[in-house]
Parts: sequence; C-alpha cells; structure tokens
Amino acid sequence: MFNFRYIPSALLLFSLLLVLPFISVSQPKEENQGQYLTLNHFIRLLEQKYGTQIFYNAQWFDGRKYSPSMLEQPLDQVLTLLVRNQNLKVTYIDGMVFLIPAEGRLPELSSRDDQIIIGNPSEYGRYSRATITGRVIDGGTGEPLVGAVLFEPETGIGASTDFDGFFNIELPAGDMSLRISYVGYEDSFQRFRLIGPGQIELELFSSSTQLQEFTITAQRAEENISRTQMSMINLDAKALKELPGTFGERDIVRSITLMPGIQSMGEFGTGFNVRGGSADQNLILLENVPLFNSSHLFGLISVVNPDLVNSLSLIKAGTPARFGERASSVMDIRLGNGLNMEETSVKGGIGLLNSRLLFQTPVVKNKATFSFAARSSYSDWLLREIPNEDLINSSAGFFDLTGLYNMALGSKNRLTLFGYHSSDRFGFGGVTNYKYQNSLASLRLNSAINSRLSSTLVLGLSKYNYLIEETPEINPYVHFGMNSAIDYYSFKWWLSWIPVPEHKFEFGMNAIRYGIEPGKLTPKGEFSLVEPKTMEREQALELSAFVSDEIIINERMNLELGLRFTQYLQLGPGKSFVYQADQPRLPANITDTLFYNQNETMANYNGLEPRLGLRINTGETSSVKLSFSRINQYINLISNTSVMAPADIWKLSDHHLKPLRSDQFAVGYFRNFLDNSIETSVETYFKRLHNAIEYKSGAEVALNDYLETDITNAKGYNYGVELYVRKSSGRLTGWTSYTFSASKVRSNSPFPESQINQNQYFPSNFDRPHNLVLNTNYHISRRWRFAATFTYNTGRPVTLPEQAFQQGNNILIYYSGRNKYRLPDYHRLDISISLDENLRVNRRGKGSWTISIMNVYGRKNPFSVFYKKEPTGMYEPRSFKLYQLYIIGRPLPTITYNFSF
Repeated sequence: MFNFRYIPSALLLFSLLLVLPFISVSQPKEENQGQYLTLNHFIRLLEQKYGTQIFYNAQWFDGRKYSPSMLEQPLDQVLTLLVRNQNLKVTYIDGMVFLIPAEGRLPELSSRDDQIIIGNPSEYGRYSRATITGRVIDGGTGEPLVGAVLFEPETGIGASTDFDGFFNIELPAGDMSLRISYVGYEDSFQRFRLIGPGQIELELFSSSTQLQEFTITAQRAEENISRTQMSMINLDAKALKELPGTFGERDIVRSITLMPGIQSMGEFGTGFNVRGGSADQNLILLENVPLFNSSHLFGLISVVNPDLVNSLSLIKAGTPARFGERASSVMDIRLGNGLNMEETSVKGGIGLLNSRLLFQTPVVKNKATFSFAARSSYSDWLLREIPNEDLINSSAGFFDLTGLYNMALGSKNRLTLFGYHSSDRFGFGGVTNYKYQNSLASLRLNSAINSRLSSTLVLGLSKYNYLIEETPEINPYVHFGMNSAIDYYSFKWWLSWIPVPEHKFEFGMNAIRYGIEPGKLTPKGEFSLVEPKTMEREQALELSAFVSDEIIINERMNLELGLRFTQYLQLGPGKSFVYQADQPRLPANITDTLFYNQNETMANYNGLEPRLGLRINTGETSSVKLSFSRINQYINLISNTSVMAPADIWKLSDHHLKPLRSDQFAVGYFRNFLDNSIETSVETYFKRLHNAIEYKSGAEVALNDYLETDITNAKGYNYGVELYVRKSSGRLTGWTSYTFSASKVRSNSPFPESQINQNQYFPSNFDRPHNLVLNTNYHISRRWRFAATFTYNTGRPVTLPEQAFQQGNNILIYYSGRNKYRLPDYHRLDISISLDENLRVNRRGKGSWTISIMNVYGRKNPFSVFYKKEPTGMYEPRSFKLYQLYIIGRPLPTITYNFSF
C-alpha cells in the first residue's frame, strides 16, 4: 500500500529535477579572462570574493579599468593598487572597506536629489554640531531597512538603522554628503546643508544584482562599541555563510550555540541553553510568533529554512522592555531575504540529508512579492550509521513549508503575511512512533506615520502538537496513542517615537491567549487493554504593557530605561486541589477540590519588570556597558531530563506552580583593534531565579492528575564570565569564545519528602562550567574556502546508582545525590571546504558545492548513560553494568550542491 507520508518528499524532489536542466542550459560560457573590467564590476567581484562591503565613489576613478588577474592578490594589496595616485586612502571599519579622500574636502558628488536643508534656517550659525534623526526605507515597498549603513566620508562618522529603520547621526554643521547603503540595494548619495537638529526620510531601491547570498545584519562601524544594548549577538552574512553547517546546510539556530554563553546538549539535543537556563526559557520568534520546538530530527537540524532569513538577533541580558515571556533570552528571526520586486528567482540545494527549494516572484511589480520555501528529508540512512541496535532499526523524516507575502499599501504602510508548517516523524526500533508538528501564522502591519513616529501591529498564532504511538507488533494488548498540544494566539502593538534626537521612546501592549491539551491517552486496536484518559485542558491570558526610553546623555554616555507590566490570569473551566497546610503536597493530603466555570479566574499573578542599560565610551574604540533586567515567565516545559524532547509537556502557572522570576545583572568591556577589524569583549553576569521547578526522584510527568505532588519549588543562581575575540577581515577570519559558568539550584521545602539533597545547592542539569569554541575560515582562492569549528564542553551532570541491595526477589537501588557525577567531556571538530558560486554577475545560473565532515576524529560523545545486565553464560549470574549511548561516534561526511537562477 502506498505510504502518503512520502508525498512532500516526492513533490520536492520532482521540483528539483525540473529545475536542474534549466540551470545547466542557462549557464553561458566563461568570459575571456583577459578582458579588462570596469570599476563597478571589479569592485563587485572583490566584495564577493572576500565577503565584505567596499564603499567608494566611481567619479573619483575617472573611468579606469582593471585586469581580472588583480583578483588573485590579497585584499590589502588590491586596495593599495586601486587608490595609488588617486589621492585616496583605505579605511577599515568593522570589516567594511571605505575608499575616501586622503585630505581636503570631498570631490563633487552626484546625488539622487538636490541638496536639502536640515534644521531651522532662522537658527543659522547657532549650532556647531547637530543631530539628524531619520529613517531609511525601501523606496518600492516602504519597508524599513534594518541595518542600513550611513556614512559621511569626510568626517568618517557613521550610523546604522535599527529594527524599525530609524537612525541618529551627529555631524558638524555645514554642507555635507551622506552615503546610504544596504546589501542588495543601490547606494545613494544625499547632499544637504546642516543648520540644526532635524529629521529626514531616505529611500533606497533594489539593486539589479545580489551581492550577498545571505545577510543577517549589516552593522555600522564600531556598533558593538557604540550601541547601548549589551549581550546581543548579530551574525552577519560572512560569519553565517562560512560556518561549517549541519550536513552541508547553514543552520542559523544551531550556529548560535557557537557564541559565548550559549550551549547545546549534543547532536540530538533539541533547543539550547543560555547562561545556565533551560531550553524553555528561550523565546524564539519567527516573524513575531514563537516556535515551541525549534528542531527537526530531535535536534539535528533547525526548523528554520536559512534561505529565507533576512535578519537575526539574540539578546542574553538587558532585554528591551518590548520583549518578555521567557526568562533567559529572546531570539528574533525576520524573513524576507533577497526579496526582488522586479523579477522571479529560484534557489535551492540538494544534500545527503535533505533538499530545499526557494521560489520568489513579484506579484505586483515594485509593490508586492511572494516567497515560498520548502524542505524535505530522506534521512533513514543516517540512523543506520548509528551504533545502536534500536536506532539502526528506526526511521525518521521531516518536511517544512514557508510562505511570505509582502505588499506596500501606499507610501507609508507595509503589510506582511506569513505562514509556516513543519512535520516530523520518528519510528524508534519498530516499536514506538513519534510525530510532532509546528504551525505558525502572522499578519504584520508597519506604518510610518512620519519621520519621527512609526507603529507596528502584529496578529499571530502558533500551534504545536505531538503524538506517541506504541505499535502492536510487540504486544497488541498495550497498543495505544498519546497526544498533547499547545495553542498560542497573540496581539502585539507598539510605537517608536523620536520627539527629539536625544530620546527614542517605545511603548505598546501585548495580549496572549494560551491553550494547552496536557495529554490524551487512546487505546488502539481491538485487543488493547489500555484505559483511555484525557487530562483537563488548561488556558490562560497574559496581558502586558511597556514603555522604554533610550537617552543620549552626551557623546560618551547612553542610558536606556524601560518598564514592563504583566498581568496573568489562569482561566477555567478546571479544578484545583487544596492540600493540608502543615503537610507536604501528596495525594493523601488533599482536603478539598475547587471547581471553576468557563473563563473564571483560577489563579492571578502580576508583576513589574524593570529594565536598565548603560553605555559609557572609554575611548574611540572601547566602551563599558551594564544592564539589569527582570522577567516573569508564566509557562514552563515539564521535563525530568536535561535534554528537551518533543514529548515534553508544556504547563501553565497555576495556584501551586508559581511564575518563574529571573533577575539578571551584567557588565561588560568592549574594545576593537586594528581599524575595528578585530573585535573583543569580556562580559560577566549574575542571575537569580525564583520559583524554579525541580522534580522529586521518580517523578511522573505524563498524564499525572497530581503533577504538583511530583514537583518541588526551588530557587537558583547562575553566574559566569564570557570572553570573545573575532577577526572580521582578510583571508583568514573567525572567532574564539570561552565561557566559564556555574548554574546551581536547591529545593526550599520544609518537608523532607519534598526536599532534594536536604535543600542543599547542587548543579542544575545545565551546569557545564567550561565551554570553548574555535572557528576559522580561510579563503584559499577567489572561490575556494575552507572552514573548521572545534567545540569543547564540560560533561553534563548526571545522577547515578551507587549501591544495590537484594531484598527477596527484588533489587533495591540506592542513587547518588542529585547530579553528583558528570558525563565525559564533550568535544568535536567539524570541517568543510566550499566551492562558491561563479562571481560573474551576468551569469544566469549559479551553483556552489560544499563538502563537510562532522566529527572529524570520531569522538564518541555520550548522549546518555544507563545500566543493563551484562550478557553472560546460561548458568552464570548476570550483573548490571554501566553503558553509554552515543549518537555520532565516527566521522560523518556529507556533500551539498546549492543553486540559484
């Protein structure tokens, strides 16, 4: 009988087979390498070869042409030849290259518009310096451009736009020229006369050729020094493109675990841990709606298709007041990479694990676009390579679909519609089948009310469900299915307002409706003896309002103040057990049961969440920053393992399970060297957790009507130091990060039955003191690139049996204190070599190859440990022995072909 689960894979592979012939047909022959290149063509090839941006004015070069052979020389030598005898100089700023006049005023520039006047003409001569406040938008759609770079070449002063397209730049009064640039857009020059403080709105238009295939964030010069926000990670195009991806594919979520303070639990560990927090303490937003499971194949690959990603940021501390919901971090992922308002494009990739395809086309030229992306896997072969009998007999697969519609509504409004669906299946050893799905959708309306005020409205939904089914082959009498689900509906609205250049206000409100189906057990087949059971549905409402102000105190100091208020209501129908006050929470100590009607308040919590950020410049290339943030979390993942799994249960705060509260203080020193080509930072943090969750020994988390009796209240603290060094220019680039950290927790129950380790502090499941990452990328030639990443982590804490006692026919096991032991240390080396796409801009079809090897030296990193009886002779006594389960215990090579046209 035909299996319908393979339909998505078949459709995607069929689409790829249709596409490939057009790629080969559309590729013309190579041009004569002896031809001389125009300046623009030469610079474009140079940018793509070294993954950088070069800012210049073509009028300064008098129409000169250049030999292609120059491209084989190192970047610094090529740039020296370019500016020789031109009265120009080369300046490096945060990995970007600026070719500017060596002395004197700028040569005359052509501009898109006539010179404009900024400021009040009646105040001419009053200001020696003034601040320009403004916004950079897409001239075709009105969409704000995030990370657009503004640069005044004569003074060397630059700025970049924030997530709403706004910027502030302070310049000397007088006649000036700004160069405005954004990857994939045509550069623009704007001449103006600066009289005093004022506002301006600037437009950029899409370029006919795409310079970078993947862009996360374009940072302005020294942004890591000058921005107030600390503990923030922006992975730029070059860094993400050159990472040795998972099975030859860039994985933006797992790439985050290579940054300081962030760790994963291993090859098959879903989620990630930030500064000692659990995976459910991370808010992962995809187009402003949360992902409740961010991984395919139990953590092997991210559910986010990298081809469509436009921007990504992760904040570990000093979280802006606009964000809340989770206690450790927020990851904000925006889609729309490479949207082209004028022509259709197709790109994709074929690998050994999965294939992907992205289709983008204008719906209304220069007004509306539609993007559709799909991925599907054929990964059963991978499980057969894992040295475990159950996994060898297992099967797995996934697919995901993403749609994005972007439309300009006049010149001031932009509408974005987003939809996403993913599905995973995993059959374990022919005995148990797992299935889980993510479904997301959002509507976003961005409105530019004027150059100082903008608004954003988001309606979103996110659904996650999983199903576990025991197959009847082993025992038809215990054939059953169990499923759980969570629904999330949200309304978010906020305003960004810059009344004067020294202040930027944000204020708004959020409303979230949660609905959770904790579990439903259903017997399967006519012989099943399993009793059906349905847990009560949980629902709640979370309301919040916030306000923040980023204040420019002076040239050296910025202050960001924020306040967020949250109100949480658990709603009926439902019931709540009342336990005897002077006794531990046990089913035997229930004294009453309270019943609640539809939408009746069952539990009520609220809290203020202050936010503070301060930046003090200690020099032109250094600064000190500090931050404080408080966050309340009203939803938790119930799991008594250290590794997040699809079958874990989401649980809302109730009368017994109080909201988790996190208070974090952080301070850091940031400094750049060698014209900002080397970036360094040292950060330290301390985090206090209140109302944390810990589990009693032998806790049952699935289908438990008395879940609160297996959970004990706890408190904890996390602290650490993070070191980071990054080199962003030249043939050899990369970074090194090291983190020393601790994560401790203790129960605080007065009753011995509910205590863990006698209420003494012990390492949490996420306590891994040492973390080291070495990442390097080397450009061998114009198209060949080598990358390597080495990762080291202290082993995870575990609780192990220490003694066994025989009592009659039973064996009693005595376990150690909680998390007394550790797994062996984790370390792994991954490498890849890539042949990048041909750099000729007039080539219709382009392709690239990546060959990678995961776990180069075959390290057997244990995923878990367990006891089982040793196999012995028929009449010999059998003893228990400790075994290790490892997922990838030998080198795993892969090859991937990427294409675009």
